[in-house]
Amino acid sequence: MKLEELTALGIPEDAAKKVLALNEAEVSAEAKKLTDKDAELTMATDKIRELNETVKKFDGVDVGKLKDDLAEMIEKYNTDTAALKLDGALSLALAGCGARDMEIVKGLIDRSLVKLDNGKLVGVSEQLERLKTEKAFLFGDDKPDPAKTNPTGMTAQLGAQHTTPAGDPGNDTISEGVKEFYANI
Repeated sequence: MKLEELTALGIPEDAAKKVLALNEAEVSAEAKKLTDKDAELTMATDKIRELNETVKKFDGVDVGKLKDDLAEMIEKYNTDTAALKLDGALSLALAGCGARDMEIVKGLIDRSLVKLDNGKLVGVSEQLERLKTEKAFLFGDDKPDPAKTNPTGMTAQLGAQHTTPAGDPGNDTISEGVKEFYANI
């Protein structure tokens, strides 16, 4: 409505202006509601379009097969993890028993008899004892036997005749050896 239409109906101009102001406020409020609803509708339409595109990506995907594949991967992970734990425990046991070449000794152990029960190896000690008796050369420490590395018992000393038996400390430093040498001249 317009001011002229209201005054033509016999409404005083002041009252008509107030009615128009109230009408304008109501129209503005309704226009704002309409704009808000229009924005909500646009957002909902965009979201529906996005969801439809996401669903299209999964068209033809067999959810049952995905579940089976996941179960299969979990089983493989658990098997591989158990094998790694068993291998690690076996390596520790072999290091503890003095195996010289762990890979060779591991190859001689029947793994079908070996189990890991609450972090403890079961079925290894019997096999290791058998291997230690049958193939003793695979076990022992690799530190050289001092009696075999120096069978004469002689040690080299600075400024000496090299006839002193092993165990005689001799000179600890070169400077002590030099002093001893020049002292005997």
